[in-house]
Amino acid sequence: MPLIGRENVQQAMDQAKANANKDIRGVYFSGLTALIKQTPVDEGRARNNWFLSISSPSGEVTSSKSDSGLSSFTQLGNMPLNILNKKILFTNNLPYIETLEYGGYPNPSKGTKTAGGFSKQAPSGWARKALKAMAKKIRSL
Repeated sequence: MPLIGRENVQQAMDQAKANANKDIRGVYFSGLTALIKQTPVDEGRARNNWFLSISSPSGEVTSSKSDSGLSSFTQLGNMPLNILNKKILFTNNLPYIETLEYGGYPNPSKGTKTAGGFSKQAPSGWARKALKAMAKKIRSL
């Protein structure tokens, strides 16, 4: 004998899953957009070298230079429609990206773009802050 109302329960569960997927996908888009926009710019290479991949990190590097970060924003188009239970990675493989995030430039500075070992545009990093903000938004959903 079938359970009365089971279809309604299944429909509600499916809708809850679709809503969660939509909400988390929105957090990813807004958070990764902020990450790109906050990436320090000299020539624009760091801002243009973010790559979105599923399951395993991308090993790509581009020589594209642009203050806008258009190459990285294009990567957001690779976001799958269904992201629940998927491992989504956003990587930047430039050799100096860790120095931009964690510091390590000569101190005292040899130029005008760094101070205290950090880029003046991101004096205490930016990627970790963006990821923490994303995690906070996801927990609040």
